[in-house]
Amino acid sequence: MHEGGVATGTIINRDGYQSVKSGGLATGTIINTGAEGGPDSDNSYTGQKVQGTAESTTINKNGRQIILFSGLARDTLIYAGGDQSVHGRALNTTLNGGYQYVHRDGLALNTVINEGGWQVVKAGGAAGNTTINQNGELRVHAGGEATAVTQNTGGALVTSTAATVIGTNRLGNFTVENGKADGVVLESGGRLDVLESHSAQNTLVDDGGTLAVSAGGKATSVTITSGGALIADSGATVEGTNASGKFSIDGTSGQASGLLLENGGSFTVNAGGQAGNTTVGHRGTLTLAAGGSLSGRTQLSKGASMVLNGDVVSTGDIVNAGEIRFDNQTTPNAALSRAVAKSNSPVTFHKLTTTNLTGQGGTINMRVRLDGSNASDQLVINGGQATGKTWLAFTNVGNSNLGVATTGQGIRVVDAQNGATTEEGAFALSRPLQAGAFNYTLNRDSDEDWYLRSENAYRAEVPLYTSMLTQAMDYDRILAGSRSHQTGVNGENNSVRLSIQGGHLGHDNNGGIARGATPESSGSYGFVRLEGDLLRTEVAGMSLTTGVYGAAGHSSVDVKDDDGSRAGTVRDDAGSLGGYLNLVHTSSGLWADIVAQGTRHSMKASSDNNDFRARGWGWLGSLETGLPFSITDNLMLEPQLQYTWQGLSLDDGQDNAGYVKFGHGSAQHVRAGFRLGSHNDMTFGEGTSSRDTLRDSAKHSVSELPVNWWVQPSVIRTFSSRGDMSMGTAAAGSNMTFSPSRNGTSLDLQAGLEARIRENITLGVQAGYAHSVSGSSAEGYNGQATLNMTF
Repeated sequence: MHEGGVATGTIINRDGYQSVKSGGLATGTIINTGAEGGPDSDNSYTGQKVQGTAESTTINKNGRQIILFSGLARDTLIYAGGDQSVHGRALNTTLNGGYQYVHRDGLALNTVINEGGWQVVKAGGAAGNTTINQNGELRVHAGGEATAVTQNTGGALVTSTAATVIGTNRLGNFTVENGKADGVVLESGGRLDVLESHSAQNTLVDDGGTLAVSAGGKATSVTITSGGALIADSGATVEGTNASGKFSIDGTSGQASGLLLENGGSFTVNAGGQAGNTTVGHRGTLTLAAGGSLSGRTQLSKGASMVLNGDVVSTGDIVNAGEIRFDNQTTPNAALSRAVAKSNSPVTFHKLTTTNLTGQGGTINMRVRLDGSNASDQLVINGGQATGKTWLAFTNVGNSNLGVATTGQGIRVVDAQNGATTEEGAFALSRPLQAGAFNYTLNRDSDEDWYLRSENAYRAEVPLYTSMLTQAMDYDRILAGSRSHQTGVNGENNSVRLSIQGGHLGHDNNGGIARGATPESSGSYGFVRLEGDLLRTEVAGMSLTTGVYGAAGHSSVDVKDDDGSRAGTVRDDAGSLGGYLNLVHTSSGLWADIVAQGTRHSMKASSDNNDFRARGWGWLGSLETGLPFSITDNLMLEPQLQYTWQGLSLDDGQDNAGYVKFGHGSAQHVRAGFRLGSHNDMTFGEGTSSRDTLRDSAKHSVSELPVNWWVQPSVIRTFSSRGDMSMGTAAAGSNMTFSPSRNGTSLDLQAGLEARIRENITLGVQAGYAHSVSGSSAEGYNGQATLNMTF
């Protein structure tokens, strides 16, 4: 478009191009191309190039308008994915998710930044009367200038003290100029960098905002609310309040106190510096250079990190629910402080010394050489205690193909000095540690220290004996779950039921003993159960039935070691006695079923080297409820909920290698599901048999029998599982305890048929399948036949 030319309503699509030369005018242009290369990319061959005037332009996704030095654009509307590159002048631009880049010598006036949009003012560029609305963003680079800015609540300002920004926010007037900032509000992704020798005062760091203060920089009267972030090191000077109270950093002495680091915030303690009473929250990082120290209480929450780049001493307490990592490198944010130079030097191992360590499920990542040098990072407890639970994660920084057996006590990784103590369960490996042909385990000795030691493997009896707890409790739960509350039609006489069930049960490989999981196993079971009602009556609009049952069964399960090799077989002969109470609300059909069960187990675990026997008792209680709804006259839907608690005690014993002790086992289960099935009248009616002796009691053919069918899908969650197995000898320190988890979730599907074959006899069959979807929950399949006789 040349001088004097006018274009109206032009639409520029992909690969299209419009050039408005000096003196030309384009109005109402719609731009859909030009930005395919990304925001502010160098692309002048598609889209619109303006050397003259462009008015009322709409820029859509992938659209770009380039305003050259002599160009003018006014009343431009930019949507998400579109952008405007300003080298000349842009007036009255509205950013509805779009972007505006103001380059050197460019000028943008009266820009409105709405949600998702941003205006970037580069060095030498200028913006005036910009309005930042909620979730909009103004970025002013060093050497850029933005004046008369209106920052509304939720708007983000990103700049540094090397820029010039003047305007108003919800606190009043604010300024950033000549290396000084005053009254800045940072939120919703906003950030202010206070550079060396520069300063800031009266800064509000709200949710999503970040204040970064370089070494030699100064920020006073800072207010950091929950969700705000501070980035600094001990060479900066910062004071103010955060969500925990007052905090300060003295850049002269290197002393910091009361810091709260979260949401991407970080603090680096340089050599000679100290951080006292520091709280590191989610996504916060505390980095310590060699010679940096801690005092008071250092709290690491879940998702928090502490990085150690040298030997570090804490004279107080460390409470760890996050991650502590030994490293030679700085984090990217810490690099701004020049505290620790990154290098490719060989690994130097470090020590973290603290008076007390309280583990809250946090992790310490340590480095170790397992190729003969036996060197490692080390945690030192100096005169205090190590309590709670801390996971130790080791990275082998030696040649992993040259793993060698440790000698003596092994590699000391936790050193208890000056009378310090460590609880028996204070530390555990977070993952298996292997090098070459060796496995390494973490062990606590009588000197309170903890060592890594090589183990060829646990002997096969470890997973075998541990699996005895799981097998017995699986059987008890299956037996109790095999009886149905639906013991007959309301109003019938007492009944007796005989059931036979068999099936498969097992557990997948979820890491085995080394990961604290139930060993992999697979086997079968079967039992016969006889059940009878003792009382059936009506009370206060409720149908009440009580009864007892007895069962005899057997299970046989093959168990595998952690490496997948066969460990042995566990066989269990079980006899059970139980009782039940069933309540049905007559009018609504709401029912509750309470079961109590006891089982005597006689178990034998056989491996290549041992035959170990143990007896014990299993106890179980169950509460189940459901409410049937009629979908049609013959179709019923019944939501169900069941809670089960079970316990197990096995006798201690002895095998060829030492003693075997069992702790009390327990687990809880919640089943939620529904039962869908037919709800036909099961009245037998008159017999139709052609045989004289059966004419009054039997049907002529199977098709005449009253039949109901049902399916029952469920989700079963196992939680709070407990049960220890300890092995050892009379020698001190030989005891080893294993606590496999059975926690997990499984999906269960049962289906069945029930047919009345005589006036007082019902025959039922069912089949089911359970599949573990998480954790170490049991899985398997089953089949059952039940004969129910009323009298």
